Amino acid sequence: MIDAVARVTGDLMNGRVRAVRALTGGLSNLTYLVRLWPPANPETVVVRVFADRARAHAERAALRILDGTNAPAPKLLGHGRIPAAGWFVASTRVRGRPVARPDDPSWLEGLAETLARIHAVPCSSRSGLALDPGATGGWIDAGPRPALGRIAEKLWPMLERRRDELASGRTVLVHGDFHAGNVHWVGRRVAGVIDWEMARRGPAAADVAYCCMDLTLAADRRAARRFLAAYVDCAGVPPGFDAWLLLATLRPLPDPARWLPSYESAGWRDVTPSVLRRRLARLAASLV
Repeated sequence: MIDAVARVTGDLMNGRVRAVRALTGGLSNLTYLVRLWPPANPETVVVRVFADRARAHAERAALRILDGTNAPAPKLLGHGRIPAAGWFVASTRVRGRPVARPDDPSWLEGLAETLARIHAVPCSSRSGLALDPGATGGWIDAGPRPALGRIAEKLWPMLERRRDELASGRTVLVHGDFHAGNVHWVGRRVAGVIDWEMARRGPAAADVAYCCMDLTLAADRRAARRFLAAYVDCAGVPPGFDAWLLLATLRPLPDPARWLPSYESAGWRDVTPSVLRRRLARLAASLV
């Protein structure tokens, strides 16, 4: 794969590749850091390879929408297909790295302000992004899969009752996987938001609730509440939040421990499989 990534990047950037390094942390794609021989602009390129064409399309469409806005994101450089491997999206590298400071109000405010800026980016039906199906999702009627376990069985009746709320609020650009691990910082400033493969058009509450759920697992509910309050200060109360929080709580199932490598790479400390399972169970119990 490294040779293929080097070849397509060299062709795309019309330059010579100096080195290719695989990056860790991705669960649904392969990500590579490609360095080009100077002079080159840019000298470093990020190439993400997807087996799922729809995810590559979403990432490409989102980066096009974000270009030229005040929402911090990578700049799209190109895209294409690698035979027998999948579809790739090449972009600039976002400076900095993820950090975890859940006890720092300014850090939580920075997350919230960044998400509010994303939601303020104009995103029309001509954007190329899919519209979230909201309450019309047939999977809700089908009920929880047995493999999801007891937490899903307990939450599902509540989700069925509140399903109409999933479509409330205006339609915005939704990141789809907004959490601290996808936000890079340089010092005390957000440098950029990465991983746009789940981007779509939908209600802001989808992102806000997901980030609250993730903060609850990685830190505690106090951090999640402070993040929510900071977002409300920036953009107002996101309609449908409670329904989307129910939905977000289902996403780590059947076992949130599978996310542990992502938390570790994002700088979270003292997070173990048992801690994640306990926090998810407590969150679910509070929603029933």
